[in-house]
Amino acid sequence: MTETIISLLKNPDWRKQYRLRRSIWNGMARLGLTGTHALPVFRRWIDIQRQSMPLAGLDPAFDGLKLVQISDLHYSPVVWRRYLAQFIRFINELEPDLVVITGDLITGGYRYASRIATILSHIQARQGVICTFGNHDYSVYGRNGRREGERRADYLEESLRDRGLTVLRNQAYAWQPPTARQPVMLVGLDDEWSGHIDPQQAWNGVDHQSPIICLNHNPVNTMELMDYPWQWMLAGHTHGRQVASSPIGRRLYPNRFRHFVQGYYAVNGRHLYVNRGLSYGQRVMDWCRPEITVFRLSAAAANSQKHLNN
Repeated sequence: MTETIISLLKNPDWRKQYRLRRSIWNGMARLGLTGTHALPVFRRWIDIQRQSMPLAGLDPAFDGLKLVQISDLHYSPVVWRRYLAQFIRFINELEPDLVVITGDLITGGYRYASRIATILSHIQARQGVICTFGNHDYSVYGRNGRREGERRADYLEESLRDRGLTVLRNQAYAWQPPTARQPVMLVGLDDEWSGHIDPQQAWNGVDHQSPIICLNHNPVNTMELMDYPWQWMLAGHTHGRQVASSPIGRRLYPNRFRHFVQGYYAVNGRHLYVNRGLSYGQRVMDWCRPEITVFRLSAAAANSQKHLNN
């Protein structure tokens, strides 16, 4: 009996198991266990969003390139390697030029830092993988500004860099294919909740005439960052969920209401995209399916850059 169950888990026949697995998810939801991610997900349940990314001043060499975003992996005792590894296969099938990961790579302890680095090292992107950090990369509990949180994030950064991944913590990265004369700048902000974000440091020395993509785990500070010259911001953190949405909730917790929850937003002439993430949340619900976002770069109208500079 045990061997039969293990075989079904390792080699799922989705046509026969879909109803069974959905029943398991619904049962877990009733018990508050939707954060447990151990089994593979039905392939069609992965939401691969495709989004155009027009950029003013884009070098022609970038036209048509694919930038893939994932977020909120939360590798931990309840999010297993098998669950996350399937997404790496799906990403590689998309043949990305660049992959960006916008925070919350882990939720578990130190040992998960090296493990997530190993998993992510199998991503096959022509021009690399860039990681930024979120609140859970500093603490299992989400918000923690203590020195222990910094040591944890430093160890995660070291593990990722040792496996050939790029880490941006209030830093900029020049993405420049061999045939491009001008790069696309990716500005990676550190975590806002733990107090490590420093936009001024991140934009220090960045050429404002270059197209700029901002990687920012938590979109809560989007309006505050309008002082900086980004065209696109890619974020995560929300898992597609609104909080404090009722009249009572908005009165008692006004700072928790989310103005940017999921998907695309046009914000004062800029572009914001909030990725729902891969782990946690009500993954059985249609509005909160695990998300991989594929952006196709293209040149925007010339007046877009003029509007940004003004």
